[in-house]
Amino acid sequence: MMNKNIRAAIAGVIPEITALRHELHEHPEIRFEEQWTSDRVARFLDEAGIPHTRGHAKGTGIVARIEGATGKTVALRADMDALELEEKTGLPYASKTANRMHACGHDGHMACLCGAAKVLSQNRDALAGTVKLLFQPAEELGAGGLCMVHEGVLDGVDAVFALHAWPTIPVGCIGVKSGPMMAGADFFRIDIQGRGCHGARPADGIDPVMVAAHIVLALQTIVSREIEALDPAVVSVCSIHAGAASNIIPDSAHIEGTFRTLNPATRDAVACAIERIAQGTAQALRATAAVQFGDACYVPLHNAPSMTEFARKAIAAALGPDAVVELERPSMGAEDFAFYLQKTPGALVLLGIAASPDKPHPPLHSPHFDFNDAAIGTALSTLVGLSADFLRQPPASA
Repeated sequence: MMNKNIRAAIAGVIPEITALRHELHEHPEIRFEEQWTSDRVARFLDEAGIPHTRGHAKGTGIVARIEGATGKTVALRADMDALELEEKTGLPYASKTANRMHACGHDGHMACLCGAAKVLSQNRDALAGTVKLLFQPAEELGAGGLCMVHEGVLDGVDAVFALHAWPTIPVGCIGVKSGPMMAGADFFRIDIQGRGCHGARPADGIDPVMVAAHIVLALQTIVSREIEALDPAVVSVCSIHAGAASNIIPDSAHIEGTFRTLNPATRDAVACAIERIAQGTAQALRATAAVQFGDACYVPLHNAPSMTEFARKAIAAALGPDAVVELERPSMGAEDFAFYLQKTPGALVLLGIAASPDKPHPPLHSPHFDFNDAAIGTALSTLVGLSADFLRQPPASA
C-alpha cells in the first residue's frame, strides 16, 4: 500500500503532527489523569472524521476504528501518560506543568498514531480490513494496558503492533527482535521500624537509617550472588525516606525500588530474596522490616516470532532494508504492551530517535529527554505499513 499517494500523504501530514506533538508535550499528565490529553486526541480524531469511543481504562482511554473492506482487523497502540519529573530541556514547547514531563516519548507515540490514523482514513478504500487505534493511559506504573485488555479492546483483533521511541537507535531505523523483547517489572516497598532517639545518644534507640543502609547494600548481592550469571536480572533501590532533622534519629525508614526479570522462576527467586534479606538484616540489627510488593507488576514482553518476521518485511518494504536493525538482547525496561501480546499475537518495535552517533541522545526518563521530530516520518511509514500490509497479506499464522 506504500504507493506514491500514501508517501505523499505521509509527507503532507508531518508538519501538522509535529505541531500536535509539541502541543501534547506542553501538557503532560500522569497515569489515569490524562483528561486534557484525551480531549486533544479526541478533537484530532473528530476533525479527521475518525469514529471513536472514549472512557476506556478508567476514563481517559480512546478506541478508534478505520474500516475498509471486509477482512481481518489489526490494532495499533500508543501510550498517553507522562512522568512525575521536572523538565530541564529549555525547549520553547517545554512542559507547562510543574513536576510533570513527557520524558519517555509518549507525546511522540500519540502524535504519530494520530498521523497514521489520518493517512489511513484518507485511504480507507484501499484497506483490506479494519484498523483499530488504541490510545492507552497509564503505561507508567499504572498497567493501563492490562485495563484495556480486560475491557475487551482486543476482541476480534487478529494482530496488534506498537512502537516505542529508542534513544540508542539512529533516526530512520527501526529495531526489531523476536521472542523476549523487554523484561517484566515488579515494585517493592520496605518499611523499617526502629526506635527514635537523640542523635547524640544512638544507643538509646534503634537506628532505622543505618538498617536501611545495610539492606540497600545487601540487596545488591541478589543479582551478583544468587542469580545465574547468564540469567538477566536487575534490582534497583530508587527511593529512601527517613527523618526530618539532622539531630534526631527517626523511628522509621522506608525504601522503594524495582526489580526486573525475564522469566517467572527468576522473578520468584528475586522476590523471595528481597524479603529474606530485608527481614533478616533488620532482625540482626534489632529492628523489624515489612516488605510489600506492588499490585501493578508487568509481565515480560514477548514478540510473536511470526509477527516479528512480518514486521521485518513490512518495515523493509516501507523504509528500505537498511532501516531494519536487529536487536541482539532484550531490554531490562518494561512495557505494559506485554499484556496485549499475551492476548493477541503481535510485536513491539523500537523507533530510532538518535540524531548523531557523536552526540548521544538523552536517555528515557531523563529530565533532558525529548522525542526527535526527525523520526516522525519514519514512525508514520512504519505504522501505516504494518497495518496496511497485514490486512493485505497477513502471515499464515494470523
